[in-house]
Parts: sequence; structure tokens; C-alpha cells
Amino acid sequence: MQIGEFAKLCGTNISVLRYYDKIGLLCPVFTDLVTGYRYYSPGQERIFRSILMLGDAGFSLKEIGQVLENVSDEEALTDLFSAKQTQIAEMLRTLADVQIYMKGMNVMETEELGFHENLNFPFVDDPAAVGKWTVLGRWRNRDDFYLGKKPDKSDYGDKAQVLYFLPGGEKYWVYSWTKGRLLIDEYENPHWETYEIEEIDGTEYMLIDHKGYEYLVSGKTELVVLKKADSRAYTRREIARRDDLNMPFVNDPAVLGKWKVWSFCAWKEDFSTEQEPEEELYWKSVEFFPGGSVTSVYADEVIEGDDRQTWTKRYLLRKFNDSACEYEIRTVDGVDYLLIEWKSGDWRFGGYDTNYYIFIRDAKG
Repeated sequence: MQIGEFAKLCGTNISVLRYYDKIGLLCPVFTDLVTGYRYYSPGQERIFRSILMLGDAGFSLKEIGQVLENVSDEEALTDLFSAKQTQIAEMLRTLADVQIYMKGMNVMETEELGFHENLNFPFVDDPAAVGKWTVLGRWRNRDDFYLGKKPDKSDYGDKAQVLYFLPGGEKYWVYSWTKGRLLIDEYENPHWETYEIEEIDGTEYMLIDHKGYEYLVSGKTELVVLKKADSRAYTRREIARRDDLNMPFVNDPAVLGKWKVWSFCAWKEDFSTEQEPEEELYWKSVEFFPGGSVTSVYADEVIEGDDRQTWTKRYLLRKFNDSACEYEIRTVDGVDYLLIEWKSGDWRFGGYDTNYYIFIRDAKG
């Protein structure tokens, strides 16, 4: 039977069978040299099932190949299974030791884990990488992927269901790239991950060695697989969420003046005057002037000028990143609090909800 029929019989994908053939794990009984068609016998289904069972038992693809090579050698087969049992037993002992060690541990007292990797790589072009990629999910390793095991469907980057590789390695959100590396400048955790592009059944896939929590504690990467959606040369502005900024100016005397940052909250509902003021925040102050002009002071820059941002009643219009940030004034015990939406890269590129900066009037202003 041809490869498509055999794939249906085994309940797998043609790409898996082609990979098994490539590494010599499960080869067709006949390959037509003219057409390239692969043919399998129904009896080979047992071999395929054996591969899956061995994978579920913890054998790697390399180890599965050794088992299949020695399937008729009872002594060699016994040695291979004994070695695997010893390995698993050692892992269980280690797991028990870790469990005992961690009992009573206060995780709040442990050092915070994080990345601090250098992202200063020269750009090297890779035309095959440019475009839009859909996230398929995470696997423990490449063996699990090629064995056809189901992935962890958690989205890469939490909310991000797609990744874009912009021409020239241009950065958007926390992502940029150079050939063979995805660069992730994630707040205080900059790091990079290697990638490879592989064509399977006429479709391009990107295999990324993902550095997650497991990497931080043991040095082991997971596998994230992306599927090429298209090869368009997207621009940063094109892929960002954008608001309609075409709003007429409406005066709001209550907002005029200078406001200094007081706190920050994830959701407006979390706002409380009992929360502690925060000093080390990125947005430092905002000043509203009559007629619609506004100046924002951040930790690393000052945004001013009507070509970059303006305001109208209820909205701060940030023209430099196409976002209309709604504001609201709340008065509690005689103190005015200004809540402004914070539409950062997480909102514009990652699909997250907005956060909120909270300001109070600056008496010096």
C-alpha cells in the first residue's frame, strides 16, 4: 500500500513516516525510483505501534532504533530493556530525593530565576524566515515531535498565537532575529533561542529550541514548532493593533495640569487608594495643556509635540504608536486620581488586555 494508505492505517501523518524512513527507523518495503512513491506492507503496522509504545516507555528514537535492530536477539534485547529500567529507577530515586529536599521549602526565600543573555548579535539575513508563522505548540523534545505525540497547546509567549519575522531582523514587541536565532528582549530577561527551518510535505516548519523554566533549572530546552503561514514582508506598524485617533477636540478642564505617577495596576477594578505608592515606574508624569497639547515623561524619553500625541476629553491620543488611551478621574477623600490605560507592546502585539497607570496631581506643577 502507498504511504498515504499506510499513514491512515497507523493513524499518523505522512510526514512522520517520511522522517522515520529518513533516519532508518521504519523504511518502506519498496520505493519506486521513477515516481519516488513509498510502499508499505500491512504487517509493518506492528512495527509502527512498537515505536509508539517504546516512545511512551521513555525510549529515545536512537534507543528505539537499537531495540528494533536487536528484536531477534533475545540477549541483546534483554540488556537494552534492563538498561532502560535501571535508568528509570535512577530517575525515580532522584525524584524522591528532590521531593524530600523540597519539603518545607519556602519558595519566596529562593533566588529569583531569570535570563541575562547577550543579544548583541550581528544581523545575518535568512529569507526563508521572513513572514508570518503560526504556533503549533510545545513538545518535550524532538523525539516526541517526530514520534507524532500530541503537543502542549499552550501559546508561545502566552497570548501570542503567531510570530512574525520582519525583514532585516527588525524588532517588534520583544522579538527580533538573526539567522538561526530568535532574540527575545523580554523586560529583565533577555535571551535567545536557536531555530531551524525544515520542509515537510511541501510545508515549512520552524523548530525552536525553547528556553523555558526547565532550561533555567536543568539546562534542558523544549521544542516549539511553528508552521509557515505566508512569506510576506510585514512591517511593524502593519501587524500592531491600532486605534482610530480621528477624534475632535473636546475640552475637559478637570484634567488640565501636571500629574505625577502614583501607582500601577493590571486592571481598573484593582484600583484602591489603600495600595502602596510605587516609585520605580516607567511612566513618570503627564501634563495636559489647554487646547489639546500634552507632555509625557518616561524613564528614558519625553514625548511631546502635537505631531506625537494630543488629548481630547476621556482620551490620551498617542499618535506615535496609534493608541487611544482612555482616562478617568476618581476623587477619593478629596484626592484626585487619574487612571490612564497603558497600551504597551503587550497590548499592541501580544493580544493582552490593557493595564493602568495611576497619577495624582503634582502640587509643584
